[in-house]
Amino acid sequence: MGRILVVLEVVALAGFNGDEAVRRLVLHDQVTPGGLVFFGSGVVISALVLLRRRYPGAIVELVAAAFALSLICSAVGFFAKPAAPFGGDAETLALALLIGAGCHRLRPLPAVAVAIVGGLAIVTAPMLRYGTDSTTLTLAVFWTIVWGCSVAIGLMLRDADARREVALAAARNRERLALARELHDLVAHHITGVVVRTQAAQVVLAEGPEQELLREIEGAGAEALAAVRRLVTMLRSPEPAMPLTSGDLVAAVESAVEGHANVDLRLAPSLEDLTVAPETVSTVHRVVLESLTNVRKHAPDARTVTVAVEPTIGQGKPLLRVEVRNDGLRPGRARRAAGGYGLIGMEERIGALDGRLTAGADDDGERGWRVLAELPLPGGVAAGPEKGTAS
Repeated sequence: MGRILVVLEVVALAGFNGDEAVRRLVLHDQVTPGGLVFFGSGVVISALVLLRRRYPGAIVELVAAAFALSLICSAVGFFAKPAAPFGGDAETLALALLIGAGCHRLRPLPAVAVAIVGGLAIVTAPMLRYGTDSTTLTLAVFWTIVWGCSVAIGLMLRDADARREVALAAARNRERLALARELHDLVAHHITGVVVRTQAAQVVLAEGPEQELLREIEGAGAEALAAVRRLVTMLRSPEPAMPLTSGDLVAAVESAVEGHANVDLRLAPSLEDLTVAPETVSTVHRVVLESLTNVRKHAPDARTVTVAVEPTIGQGKPLLRVEVRNDGLRPGRARRAAGGYGLIGMEERIGALDGRLTAGADDDGERGWRVLAELPLPGGVAAGPEKGTAS
């Protein structure tokens, strides 16, 4: 289907430009500078339309160049009033295709700008270049309809993409729920059976030399069962999660921070050698990412954001401490309650790991907000000095 659309575009643009060339350069008694300028404008803008498929990341630049060229030609026609045969169909078609592509692909604000500026370029072109008689006014009305159709088609394609993304997300969520059910009903059931049989064996062999080994098997089974239950909890969450891999804690934090400005990242050196459960890695990544997203949404005036991750000791137990602070809360500004869905999701994740989440105004002053997550570590880990990096 995509190739057919490309072929149709090429054929249509080539046909309209060929018609313009024949009418302006062959059938017209005298080739005028104005005719050459307007014809060249249509050819160049048609080329920019075709380039958008080869360079989809440069659609903003291509659209801006096309609109600028069209408006410049219209300004030349209005002020210089060069003699030129009537035309412009190829340029109008090319502009309409760019407007539709912009409304389809660009973010909301740029898409609105493309629709408005593109409409201005299309609708005013015949009146500025050829005068305001009844013919040009009729053509302006017709090209206004073409502009409206291009905007409508672009918005319909945009809506179709959004619906497709929703359908894909729903399909992924169904698969996650199915996997969670299988883990809960099958894997957890079998692990529970292993633990129960091990406990029974300890009773039967109470005086035997196998007691130590049986206790180790029971402990390993209990840990595996707890891990499965935590994975089931996270799989039931509709939020996307990063891949669960052990030993990637530093990479997980750095990937969450990447792309956020004014972030002071402080990682304890001991994190490099710290091995934690995969679900802990995923949870730390989510906490940092959600906290930085909240800073961008609710505290855009924040000058500094500090992300600190370190192992520590709390109430005699080893913990992983994740703290995100910002100084974006102005004096007198209403403090936001920690009741958003993002914080609720973080709290559920951390609770599934037997951790604790604290979110609220920073106690150090009138400005700022702090999110603190404390997650249990499996073994004794000593806290170490931090190393700081700027992002």
